[in-house]
Amino acid sequence: MANRVAEGFRPLRVYLKRMNKLAYLVVVAPFVAANGSSPHGDASVLTSSVKSPVTSARDFSLRPVTWTILGGRAPRDVASGRAVPITLQATIANGWHIYSLSQKPGGPIPLRLALLGAADVIVRGVIMAPKPERMFDRNFGIETELYSGRPRFTIPIGVPAHSLTGIRKFKIGARYQACSDKLCLPPRTDTLDVALRIASRQ
Repeated sequence: MANRVAEGFRPLRVYLKRMNKLAYLVVVAPFVAANGSSPHGDASVLTSSVKSPVTSARDFSLRPVTWTILGGRAPRDVASGRAVPITLQATIANGWHIYSLSQKPGGPIPLRLALLGAADVIVRGVIMAPKPERMFDRNFGIETELYSGRPRFTIPIGVPAHSLTGIRKFKIGARYQACSDKLCLPPRTDTLDVALRIASRQ
C-alpha cells in the first residue's frame, strides 16, 4: 500500500474551483491555539475568500487515489545490464482525476514517477502511459491532460552491468495532484516498495 511521504507541518492548501477562480483555503496546523497564537511568536490572522467554515484538517483528509504495483511485491528477476518493466496502477475514485506526465507548466501539478533509495537502479527508457483525456480548464486558463479510472504506467527499470548480484530494495514515488470538478487537493507523494533479484549476466 502506498505510504504518505511526510512533508512537515506546513499549512494545508486546498484549491477550490469556484466562479471560475481559484480560492485559497488554509487549514492551520493543529498546534495553533484557539486564540490564534503561534509557537513561533506573533502570527497574523489568515483569512479566506471562501466563507464556508472549516472545522478541522480531518475534513480534508481525502484519499481519492491509491497506487498498487501489478504482480505483487515479490522480487522481480533481472540480470545485470538488463532492464525489467514494473507496472503501477492508479485507482482513482469516481469524480476525481489526476494530471498526466506531460501536463504543461503553469497550471495543475503533473504526475511524476521516480525511483527512491535505489543507488544502482535507474529508469532506462521512457515511461509508458495511456493517452490522457484533454480538456480546457477555465480556472487555469490552459488545456489540461487528465487521467481517471484505473490508468497504468510501466516503468523500465534498469540495472547496470557492474551491479552486484542479490536482492535490491527501493521505492517508487508517485507525486500527483488530485482534483474534482469542485476542488483540488494539495500535491502529495505516495511511495510503493519494490524489490529486484539481480543475477549475473550469462
